[in-house]
Amino acid sequence: MRINERVLQLNDKPVNPNARYVLYWMQMYKRLDNNHSLIYAIRRANELKLPLVVYEGLKYYYPWASDRIHTFILEGVEEKRKAFEALGIRYVFYLQQDASSPKNTVAALARDAALIVTDDFPCFIIPEHNRRIAERAEIPVFAVDSNGVVPMSKFDKEEYAAYTIRPKIKKLLDRFLKPLPFESIEIPSVGLEIDCPETLVTADNIRDLVATCDIDHTVPASEHYRGGTIEGRERLRKFVDEILPDYDTARSKPDRDGSSRLSAYLHFGYLSPLEIALAVRDADAPQESIDAYLEELIVRRELSYNMTLFNDKYDSLEALPAWVHKTMRAHAGDERQYVYSLEQLENGETQDELWNAAQREMVVTGEMHNYVRMLWGKNVIAWSPSYEVAFETLVHLNNKYCLDGRNPNSYCGILWCFGKHDRPWMERPVFGQIRYMTSGSTGKKFDSKKYIEWTKCLGGE
Repeated sequence: MRINERVLQLNDKPVNPNARYVLYWMQMYKRLDNNHSLIYAIRRANELKLPLVVYEGLKYYYPWASDRIHTFILEGVEEKRKAFEALGIRYVFYLQQDASSPKNTVAALARDAALIVTDDFPCFIIPEHNRRIAERAEIPVFAVDSNGVVPMSKFDKEEYAAYTIRPKIKKLLDRFLKPLPFESIEIPSVGLEIDCPETLVTADNIRDLVATCDIDHTVPASEHYRGGTIEGRERLRKFVDEILPDYDTARSKPDRDGSSRLSAYLHFGYLSPLEIALAVRDADAPQESIDAYLEELIVRRELSYNMTLFNDKYDSLEALPAWVHKTMRAHAGDERQYVYSLEQLENGETQDELWNAAQREMVVTGEMHNYVRMLWGKNVIAWSPSYEVAFETLVHLNNKYCLDGRNPNSYCGILWCFGKHDRPWMERPVFGQIRYMTSGSTGKKFDSKKYIEWTKCLGGE
C-alpha cells in the first residue's frame, strides 16, 4: 500500500501497542543527512512518542562478499555511531562473521518495535530482504525511497530510453531539487538496552574483523577509496572545486582525473544524490559542465533505477528490447576472432592493451573509468562464445571487483553494451545491429598510452 510518493507499506499488520521503540533497519542509505528513510522513522517515532533504534547489519554470505566490499562498509560505521549518539539515537551495528554467528537479528529486534522502517532499493538482495521481513514481522513494515532526486513512484512504467524520461524528470526538478528539512528525535534512545548482538567497529580493528569473516579474501580492500560520508564529502568538495569546471570536456578522458569518482559513495548511500546535485547546481563552474554532470547524476542514473524497478529481468538478457534479441539470434553463430576464458579476462590476459588496462584499474582500485567501461563491456561480447556467457562474465567481474557494482547503474550499463536504451546501428559480425566500439578508435580520443602506463603503476603488473 502506498503511503505517499516515497513510502510503501509492505504488509497489513497492526502497530505493536507494547513497543519500546521504532526500528529503522538501515540497508542502503548509510547516512544521516538527506535520508528519507531516517526522516520518516524519526517522524513516526515522535508521533508514537517512542525512541528510535537504528540497526545496520552486515552478513557474510551476500553474493560477491569480499574484503573489498566489507571494508568499505565497515569504514563508515564509526562515524555513524558517533553522529547518531550526538543526536540522541541508539545505533546498533552487528557483523555476522560466519555460520556460527547469531542470525535473524532484525526479526528479534522487531519483537520490541512498534513498526519497522527500511530502505526501498529496486535490485540485488534488498527486495527479497524486504519481502521476507514484511512476511515474518508481526508489525507494519515501511520501505522508503531515498534513491534519487525524483521519487521512483513518479513513473508508472519502464521508460524506453533517456529521451523519454528526461522531459518527465525536468518537469519535476523544481519541486524535488531542494534541501531536505532536518528532523530531531523527541525521546532519546542512547543507552537503551536491546536484545541484539553488537559489534564495536573502530578504524583500528577493521582489518582484523574482516579477516575473521567467511568471505572472499582474494579481493583485497581498495587502497584508493575509503568508505564513509566524510570521505565521500571530501571527494565531492574536490570534484566541485577542482574538476567540475572542466567536466564537460575532461569526463571522457581516462588519462585525466576528470570525473567525479563518486559512484561508490552513491551506491552505498554514504552520499545522497540530492546533496551532490545541489552542490553541483550551485557550483562556480561553466553551465555546460553543470548540465553535463546533472544529466548523468539524475537523468541517466534514475533511468537505471526505473529499469530495475519495472523490469524484473534486469539481471538477464531478457531485459533487452525485441530488436536486440532479433539481431542476436541472427548472429549467434558468427565466428569470434578471439575467445577468452573467464580466468584470462579476469587476469587481463588479452591481446588488447587498452582493455587489459581497464580490467587492471577495476581489479586494483575497485573502480573503472566510465568511458573505458563501455569499451570493456563491448569487447567481452566480441570475445565470448555466446551472448549469454558474455553477460554472465560482465556481471560477475563487475560485481566482484567494483565498489559500485550490484547496483541499477551497473546492470543498466552492462545491458547498454548489448543495446539497452540504445538504437540499432550498422550491421556487422557478432554484434549485428548492436553498437560497436574498438580499442583503436576509442584510444585515439584520449592519451591511451598514458592511461595504460598509469594502470601499470597501480600494482597490476
